[in-house]
Amino acid sequence: MKYIAFCITLLSFVLSRNGFSINSISDKDSIVYYENLSHKLLITAGINSTFSDLTIKNKNGNKELDIKPLGQVSLAAGFNYKWLGLELGIGLPPNQLEKDKKGNTSKLDLQLNIYSKRIGADLFFQHYKGFHIDNPRNFSNWNSDTLPQLPKMEQYAIGATSFYIFNHKKFSYSAPYVRNAKQIKSAGSLLGGIYFNLDAAGSDGGFVPHDSLLIAARDSFPIYVYNSTSYGVSFGYSYTLVISPSFFLNLTLMPGLGRKQIKMETFRIDSGAVQTKSLQTTNGVSTRVMFRAAIGYERNDFIVGASFYSSKGTIAIKNFEFTPGLGSIRIFIAKRFEFNKKSKIQPTQ
Repeated sequence: MKYIAFCITLLSFVLSRNGFSINSISDKDSIVYYENLSHKLLITAGINSTFSDLTIKNKNGNKELDIKPLGQVSLAAGFNYKWLGLELGIGLPPNQLEKDKKGNTSKLDLQLNIYSKRIGADLFFQHYKGFHIDNPRNFSNWNSDTLPQLPKMEQYAIGATSFYIFNHKKFSYSAPYVRNAKQIKSAGSLLGGIYFNLDAAGSDGGFVPHDSLLIAARDSFPIYVYNSTSYGVSFGYSYTLVISPSFFLNLTLMPGLGRKQIKMETFRIDSGAVQTKSLQTTNGVSTRVMFRAAIGYERNDFIVGASFYSSKGTIAIKNFEFTPGLGSIRIFIAKRFEFNKKSKIQPTQ
């Protein structure tokens, strides 16, 4: 709930600073706020880095277990024209020193983003295999440069978010994140929608490796598998600040609140090596926070920019609190090519 409180406070501050109204009518309604450039072919190229991690908190001892994959960067290229867009990426070989330290990670990461004038939607599927414990020193005197590794651990994430852009006459969501439009004057909009997420992770040997230095961690986190489905409503705000005709900054924040069902399988060690398993299931309230940011410089249809995306959920069962996270960082260059000279200015009506 602390994430929701933080998001509401920040959202209230942004709204008050910008005098927000959903569809106010005034003498300024004839001002052009953004330009639709979807009639131009947009070619992009850049570097992408996606991630999927998991934090588990045991509230009985106030301990946290940070589980992360090996980071990987990919080269990506794509295009957008009118309603169609496609981007493909090729993963670069990981740094061998990092691979020795953290172990190998294989991953499949699929994303689909649909942004129209009024509606936005994000869909994703992630499957990661191969993780490591990022904070072993919180549980033991861990002096090795090689972090505890979980090569057989797998994590899945499936999700969909759809939202309505209330102030679509003055604000374009696709301008900072697709670049097939250009925000001419600063503007923002309230966003409201729904979300669905399925999160799951499992490891045959548990979420903590069998290591004598990590006995305390295994005792605190005796977990084999967890899976959770959550759904609910989300409301937020997105604002694009046009600093100059060529320079822009966008920030988007969408907290969500809904229902969840979570299942967790734990183990108990009896008589040394004998293990028994137990399954717990619970229903309740779930929270999720989506944050997105973009910054860029544009001149004569040439664009240089960067974007960041992060989504985190909080799922509690008994004395455990799971926080799966996913996201991406993107740095890109792009160029628009015009096939005709027909103007696509988008005035406010």
